[in-house]
Amino acid sequence: MTTNTLLIPTDGSETAEAAARRGFDLADALGASVHLLSVADSSVATGTGYSGDSASVRERLRDRASARVASLREVAADRGLEVTGGVREGIPAKEIVDCADERRVDAVVVGTAGRGGVARAIVGSVADKVVRTASVPVVTITPTAAEHEGGFDSLLLPTDGSERATVGVARGLDLADALGASVHLLSVADAAVEGALAAVSEDDAVDLAAHAERRLEPVAADARERGLEVVTTAATGDPAAVIVDHAEEADLIAMGTAGRGGFERAVLGSVADEVIRTATVPVLTVRSDGPIRAGD
Repeated sequence: MTTNTLLIPTDGSETAEAAARRGFDLADALGASVHLLSVADSSVATGTGYSGDSASVRERLRDRASARVASLREVAADRGLEVTGGVREGIPAKEIVDCADERRVDAVVVGTAGRGGVARAIVGSVADKVVRTASVPVVTITPTAAEHEGGFDSLLLPTDGSERATVGVARGLDLADALGASVHLLSVADAAVEGALAAVSEDDAVDLAAHAERRLEPVAADARERGLEVVTTAATGDPAAVIVDHAEEADLIAMGTAGRGGFERAVLGSVADEVIRTATVPVLTVRSDGPIRAGD
């Protein structure tokens, strides 16, 4: 995975602006260019409570979107980043994903409102849809993660041995290579699963914990072949909680997610969902069912 261009959308909220600035940190560390995007939400223009006709409302929305892009573009340029910007009109999540495809960016960096509540229902829903539908990796940044300062010197890569996790780890190793970062490989034996197995056989529970350790071995070997500094940890507990706890020593988490909705996402994507909402550092998610572009 080469990461030469980042797409960073903004809606002008404090959450989005703070995430954009942390995205600039990542672009700086990677030597990547940035494309800023602000979407004039077409659903607002057809809503109630606005004076003037739909055309005038759309014009005002586009003007505000342009102003948001111009403001952030100055910040990025002052940091010496190569930056472009654009405005689109439509449904925000769809326009972000379409823009990522059309411009063939390498990743999207988007702010999310974090832990639940009304704010997440409004702001976080866009990030959630982008994570589920984007064909490129997505870096989500909660308000707490946006406050995390400094470089990207250590990456946490969790794995459960699944194909989904393997895709996320592979992308994470590529990113660590590009950043010159160390990697912390983490395998978690789900405490709930262990408890169910222990009720049947203590040997089965022990085997599950041992398996958590064994699945780290080939990944660690791959990382060392790349010349990366590697730490491995096998743990037991609630996977999402353990991942977030271990992220306190990292600058970014990279992991796979199940992608589009339905039963598969409810089962396989729940850990990634929880990590995205609660992590105190940026989270890079990679859809295991996402299309891979030529040259990747």
